[in-house]
Amino acid sequence: VEPMTSVAAMTLKMRADEITDGAKAADIVANAPLSEDNFFLVPKVVE
Repeated sequence: VEPMTSVAAMTLKMRADEITDGAKAADIVANAPLSEDNFFLVPKVVE
């Protein structure tokens, strides 16, 4: 007997694969202590 995950046959709903830039860069860096042009600014670590 083949193993089952459910007693009824089911298929997963699939969505179309779409490539986007996310359009949320400003929201992501909004709470960052330092940011510039939607990039995180970090202190220099290596001299």
